[in-house]
Amino acid sequence: MAISEQEVKHRKPQKLPKVLTQRQVEALFDSFSVKCHTGLRNRVLCEVLYRCGLRISEACNLQVADVDLQEGFIYVQCGKGKKDRYTPLDEQTVEWLKKWEAIRPAESPWYFCNIRQEYRGDQLSPVNIRQVLDRKSKQAGVYIQDGRDKVHVTPHKFRHTYATELLDEGFNIREVQELMGHASIQTTTVYTHVRPEKLAKKIRERGAN
Repeated sequence: MAISEQEVKHRKPQKLPKVLTQRQVEALFDSFSVKCHTGLRNRVLCEVLYRCGLRISEACNLQVADVDLQEGFIYVQCGKGKKDRYTPLDEQTVEWLKKWEAIRPAESPWYFCNIRQEYRGDQLSPVNIRQVLDRKSKQAGVYIQDGRDKVHVTPHKFRHTYATELLDEGFNIREVQELMGHASIQTTTVYTHVRPEKLAKKIRERGAN
């Protein structure tokens, strides 16, 4: 049966997750002044979003006991859907976390906490990090093309990029589902369409013959 023009117009757009290139990530991270304590904290938090795939709310809710640098895990408690999960840490992220632990207020139960004197030790707000990334996006000239619009980088773009890069690096769909904490594998499957590397390889090989 033919699809009418009216039905096509009323179809909901099926957008793919928007991700950052490695060059964009590097440019964005280079804009952080890590000599400043606030800049270092923000840089390290964004490293966790990018290298561990945490949601911004999950990162801001981390308690000190949830981050185990010796064993190399972050324990995400009551994530989306009130689910717990363990997220492995790579060596690069561990080194950044050590830098933050060397200066973070030891008295605060919140892992990523406020360090301004009047709010010292208070829980960091997701809104604060969104505002930071908005400024850094402008400063570094890093934007995401969303349809016809160029939009600023948001914390969730790091999570999208994390999942996409895992697939690029050869992790299978079940492994990515577990690392992302997705209840359904259908949610994870969408990332296989962001950068279809296997299809691209076949097309390149076809062109070389």
